[in-house]
Amino acid sequence: MERKYQVISSDGHVETPPDVWVKYVPEKWQERAPRLIKLPEGGEGWVIEGMAMLNNGQNITAGKPVRFRGGTYFNDDGSRAPGAGDAAQRLREQDQDGIDCEVLFPPVFASRFLEGIQDREVYLSMIQAYNTFLAQDYCSVAPDRLIAAGVMPVTGVDDAIAELKRCKEIGLRTVTFYVFPNGSGGPKPEDDRFWQTAMDIEMRLSPHANFGDREPNFGGASKGTGGSGVASAMAQRVGSVVPTFCLSQLIYSGLFDRLPELRIYFAETNASWMPHAFWMFDDNYRVYNSWFKHDLKMMPSEYIKKHIMFGIIRDPMALRLREFFPAENLMWGSDHPHSVASFPRSREALAEIFDGVPDQLKRKILLENPAEFFGLDLDKPITPTPGVAVAVG
Repeated sequence: MERKYQVISSDGHVETPPDVWVKYVPEKWQERAPRLIKLPEGGEGWVIEGMAMLNNGQNITAGKPVRFRGGTYFNDDGSRAPGAGDAAQRLREQDQDGIDCEVLFPPVFASRFLEGIQDREVYLSMIQAYNTFLAQDYCSVAPDRLIAAGVMPVTGVDDAIAELKRCKEIGLRTVTFYVFPNGSGGPKPEDDRFWQTAMDIEMRLSPHANFGDREPNFGGASKGTGGSGVASAMAQRVGSVVPTFCLSQLIYSGLFDRLPELRIYFAETNASWMPHAFWMFDDNYRVYNSWFKHDLKMMPSEYIKKHIMFGIIRDPMALRLREFFPAENLMWGSDHPHSVASFPRSREALAEIFDGVPDQLKRKILLENPAEFFGLDLDKPITPTPGVAVAVG
């Protein structure tokens, strides 16, 4: 019995212990790779060069009561906990949760926290090792159901472009990143080479929640807001929800005018904040631009609608406010196996989120948007779950 996509989760995590991917780190740097240690009070901690020990907790909940410390990747019998297993286990968990495909972001501690490694060559080897694991060991089992995001390095635009191209060559569909391609918290002209390359090779861009600086820089207390740049000033009153300042930086850097076909998906932003924020973006432009004289070709909210997709997880209020923001730009994610994940009852969560929502919009958020953005064929039968002879309804 053929099975086709019914629900696509556009935000989950490959929340795995490091042993499955650090094996790809060159032997001469194996001793500098992240590792787990068992903690006396239970669970595990991550030991990563340049960082204080990081405790498992919310990152590995998967339907269990939330723990802020003492979380573990392992069941009592030593097998992998939900969300921490191999690709075949993940496909079985999709079946259990009533979904058919996931866009998968990195483990919380195995990507951003690698930045503590100050030796560039060693750091890059860790990033490459993780991305190689995704392509060779994980996504390859079901490349139409496991859409994992490669990690971009923070060591400058040349390294980012090189890894972007390598991710494409080894078969990944999308990449995630935490800073601007130049390696800083804000845009620079050289970033355009990264954005253009991504479009040229059809690599999807999927930051998780945000990238770059989280808050505007107003130039210090003695300056008030008078020393701020246009992106910082235009983010006033919008609110501090990520990725509002990032959006302001993208718009006022002129990126979308220079590259009018560029699109970016911000996962796990949720959306019930958007009616207020997008109105404020436009109103700030109307009120403040007499000072900055930074004329735009469109209103800020129009740039957002054209170029940006957003991810929701536990946010039923967003769809009740759908007439006040571009809800057609949304995708949904279960966030498995994190603490706010809907696993293993995602179908129940979806019933609440989409209560009263027109079927056309529901299909767009759950199927058409992720399929179009990540290049999935909704008419093609999907890879069967290993060991499961019949389709799950």
